[in-house]
Amino acid sequence: MIDMPRCTSCNKTISPSEEGTTRFSCPNCNDVIIVRCEKCRLFANEYVCPKCSFEGP
Repeated sequence: MIDMPRCTSCNKTISPSEEGTTRFSCPNCNDVIIVRCEKCRLFANEYVCPKCSFEGP
């Protein structure tokens, strides 16, 4: 079974074909991949890096 990525902000499962999502390295520690769904990006919902606790929208 394949582990589907989850939005770092809302914990929603994101399918590979879902549009409007983004993935990027934490801007602070660069060790964790932050995943954001379209809704959390649209509403600028806060995310927290699980490694360094960096907070950002």
